[in-house]
Amino acid sequence: MKRLRISILTAAFLAIVLIAGCSARTDPSDIPGALESSGANLSTPEDAVLSYLNAVSRAYATGDSEVASQTMTPEEGVRIDAYIQFNVQQQRGIEQRLRAFTVGTVSEEGTRAVLTAQEAWTYRYFTPETGAYSGPELSASYDTTYTLVRVDRGWVVAAVEAASLGEVK
Repeated sequence: MKRLRISILTAAFLAIVLIAGCSARTDPSDIPGALESSGANLSTPEDAVLSYLNAVSRAYATGDSEVASQTMTPEEGVRIDAYIQFNVQQQRGIEQRLRAFTVGTVSEEGTRAVLTAQEAWTYRYFTPETGAYSGPELSASYDTTYTLVRVDRGWVVAAVEAASLGEVK
């Protein structure tokens, strides 16, 4: 039963993470540990996924899904935007850091690619108005599968599947 609860909570967390919404904007300089903006490298599926993860982390921290839009399809952008909106409604932002990223397999066929990986993250909620942390630092690890499509600007993330590798700590 505990495993089912963890699976449900993990699925809910990931669904929320992947469904972001943006109505409030936060100045990145007010965010604890906000990531620096950098251009996305979309030249390979591996680089595109890392650019996506960096950009989405920045979007969650700033409440601005547009900062990640170049790394994903519009459909994936809707999911990211919905999660941002959920957090705005909860009056919180998320500072998250990718601590480990290990690529498993990459398969390319035409304009489509699938990349599997294992990821380890730390994250912490904060209050956007003050930048103060509103809880402890947590960590989570996932097995992930990214589906990417090639567009004019390079590879972009079209869909993400994730399975928890244990409890959020």
